[in-house]
Amino acid sequence: MTIVKNHREMSRRTALKAAAALLAAYNLRSTRALAAGESLNILNMNLLFGETLGNQISKSYTAAEISADPVPQNEHYEKLLVEMSQGSSTYDLLTLDALFINQVLGNQWVKAVEDIQAEDASLQPLQYQNVIPESLKFVQRDGKHYGIPLTLATPIFVYRKDLFEAKGLSVPTNWDDYRKCAEALHTNEVAGNILLLGGQDAHMSGDWATRLMSMTKLGPTDDGVLDGSNQPAFNTEGRGVKAIERIKEVLPFAPKGAEGLDYPDGLSLFSQGKAAMFISWSDVFSGLENGPLKGKFGYAAVPSEKYQQQMTGGFSIGVSAFSQKSIESYKFLDWMLKGEGYKLFLDNGEMNLVFKSQLEDPAVQARIPSLAVYQDFKKRGTTTIALPPYRVPNSVEVQRVLYEEILAAVLGRKSPDLAMKDAETRVKAIIR
Repeated sequence: MTIVKNHREMSRRTALKAAAALLAAYNLRSTRALAAGESLNILNMNLLFGETLGNQISKSYTAAEISADPVPQNEHYEKLLVEMSQGSSTYDLLTLDALFINQVLGNQWVKAVEDIQAEDASLQPLQYQNVIPESLKFVQRDGKHYGIPLTLATPIFVYRKDLFEAKGLSVPTNWDDYRKCAEALHTNEVAGNILLLGGQDAHMSGDWATRLMSMTKLGPTDDGVLDGSNQPAFNTEGRGVKAIERIKEVLPFAPKGAEGLDYPDGLSLFSQGKAAMFISWSDVFSGLENGPLKGKFGYAAVPSEKYQQQMTGGFSIGVSAFSQKSIESYKFLDWMLKGEGYKLFLDNGEMNLVFKSQLEDPAVQARIPSLAVYQDFKKRGTTTIALPPYRVPNSVEVQRVLYEEILAAVLGRKSPDLAMKDAETRVKAIIR
């Protein structure tokens, strides 16, 4: 089997863990389920859903003993790579990031649930109708399912309601109005908006791609960066250049030292009231409402250029191709999709929900203010697209090239035109 490697920086995902600790949003204690009979070992992550999976879910699931000790996010990918490339049966289930899902599926590291079901006539079809269709994008291929979704993340626009009201400003729905608000709200004490130029994922997918994503009409599996043939599409009609210019026009209204800020830095500043507006992935804001400015934040769709589109990403869990316990693993996925596991996610503070009945529940909507963004999506007719550049196995290597060129242009080291030309050349050279 050909192994496609992807040496990944986990800056964003590691940052989420740091941010949660910073806000003291959660206090999860480690417990271990003691179930009789079978045991299942899960390659888990130390994000919020992983903490819940390793503690509360493992305790509630009684059909097997669950071992799901969370692995630090910056170690998870390398552990996955080593275990799978060696054909190891150590892990029965694998938690997976949408950004590198094509590498996992391309190497056949997880089993199709339909193939497992065919091995045992007593197994019932998994109840995928219980999760929102958008969350299935990264667990489907060629008509089959490769696990179940755990969370769904999307970029959102978060702003200080009190500051907007004090200035008599309306929530911006386009980038021209966003720039005007950034300038109007900017003071020596409070930045008009946050930019995260110091983080590869934060700047490329959070600052630049959120501007890029609404400039051309895209399909649900498109990401605006690479086309269906994995060729660069990010600067067609000058879109990449325009997205850089949109960042540069609000850079004067960003916090001092923006060139060194990454996810945890931005969340820290925002939670302390040092900025008026912040656009980033929804999972970055976990715990925000537990901070000192609880109740003062508004949540809306990201401003657009032409088309109402939202990127989506998230995490899933699938059955390892090398597990000797496929049937037992399938039963665990079945239990999850019936709802108990997702209820525990909600009860333990997860904001990036996929269980349909939760997202439709007014009580849950009231409990999690950030879910208001979904109502804004509906009002504005927003459609979903994929996170960039998920199409290729070496997605983070491509992301790194884009980050370097975008940053050079934003900081004035290159012209935006030259940066995008160099980015196209470099991306073409490394695509696998």
